Amino acid sequence: MFNDFSRFAESNAAVIADAVPVGIVITNSLGNLVFVNAELERMTGYERGDLLGQSVDLLLPERFRAVHVSHREGYVAAPSQRHMGEGRELYARRRDGSEFPVEVGLRPMETTAGRMTVACVIDVSARRRMEDSFRAIVDVMPNGMLTTDALGRITMANQNLCAMFGYGKEELLGQPIEMLLPERHRVNHVPLRDGFSASPSKRLMGVGRDLTGLRKDGREMPVEIGLTSIMTESGPMTLAAVVDITMRKRAELKLREANAQLEEFTYVSSHDLRAPIRGIVTLLDWIKEDLGSAASEAVITNMGRMASRLARMDQLIGDLLNYARSGRRSTKTERIDLADLAAEIVELEPAPEGMKLSMDLCAQTIEGARIPLQTVLRNLYSNAIKHHDKPDGHIAIQAREVGSYCVISVIDDGPGIPESAQGRVFRLFQTLTTAERKGSGLGLAVAKRLTESHGGRIELTSVAQKPGCIFEVWWPKFMRSDLDD
Repeated sequence: MFNDFSRFAESNAAVIADAVPVGIVITNSLGNLVFVNAELERMTGYERGDLLGQSVDLLLPERFRAVHVSHREGYVAAPSQRHMGEGRELYARRRDGSEFPVEVGLRPMETTAGRMTVACVIDVSARRRMEDSFRAIVDVMPNGMLTTDALGRITMANQNLCAMFGYGKEELLGQPIEMLLPERHRVNHVPLRDGFSASPSKRLMGVGRDLTGLRKDGREMPVEIGLTSIMTESGPMTLAAVVDITMRKRAELKLREANAQLEEFTYVSSHDLRAPIRGIVTLLDWIKEDLGSAASEAVITNMGRMASRLARMDQLIGDLLNYARSGRRSTKTERIDLADLAAEIVELEPAPEGMKLSMDLCAQTIEGARIPLQTVLRNLYSNAIKHHDKPDGHIAIQAREVGSYCVISVIDDGPGIPESAQGRVFRLFQTLTTAERKGSGLGLAVAKRLTESHGGRIELTSVAQKPGCIFEVWWPKFMRSDLDD
């Protein structure tokens, strides 16, 4: 049976070669073409009769022909099965003069007419287009991107990575990845890199550690790095996405410092100021007892004013302490029925007679921290009542879903807030009218701080053409990975 197949193959060799989906070229020792198959004709646009007997150099771009002669003669002198031009980009030339990238495999063959060379030619244009597209996409990625080979040498780096580290692309290619690490980390990084190459997976690099990269100017910068393995024509590569988190770290540090200073200030206020105030209140009570009925009406009035102002000072200190605590996120979450929550708030502070209250919350439930949300809504509702300028009016509490947020609106038809004052209503100690100064001016500041510390925001709408205010609280409906442990 084997002999039958051999005879079949010999008698049908040309037919078989024409059926192969790669270009086949056979040349003699002089480099002349003695056979080309149909796929080679299709690739180059030549007809077989135009090629046979011609030098194989006809299929090469002119700039490569001179050097190819010596390569061809060297191969004829020491033939072997190998890839042509390893480590170099190869191109073939079509009949119309256009070029296309190829891969070429060579193999010597003994025939009755002498030694021949068989070349298998593969058009890699589609692959190159994909690789070029990949490089183009990677180059415009907003993060720094690079690839390394199995030895940890950089094979590709995009523009953002070069800008991030201060290098030119040509300075990075072929260099070990360790050049981008602080010197103290380089020795330990090699086994970690080899371990990833042996068992690649999609993961973040250095989880739980403070990672830094080393810029060309010698400065270190905090980074986050994501790793994955990709397969290329050169073998498996490691793709790394690098993010410079310098600005985030600065913001976190400033926020921690601001919160620490605020807490320190409020606790000092609580302990160092409240004690003397309470001491003065006690002395005032003793003076009242000592004077008894002998105190004149003017003295009693002035002592009442003193007591009132001391009480306001004590309330202000307490409110400052509440404001400092409002920056802390509550870790206790539960299912919240907004209708029940609003009912509790209204029960504690019923709307005055003549004030109409409407609520549209019946279907809204969210997962979150109950006490902070209740505090925010109570402050907004209380504000709407306290600052209404008419004995009769309307307050509405409504809720709707917008994406991953529940938007709770507290709407009133009171005097509104002038546009010039809207930018400061959420600041500490801000009051707009004399009547407001009976309070500390911290209610809206606490509401804003509580909302933002739980991943939400507050928006105010008040326009001159329409009376009243709309406060919208954007509160997350679900627990979030960036805010919840």
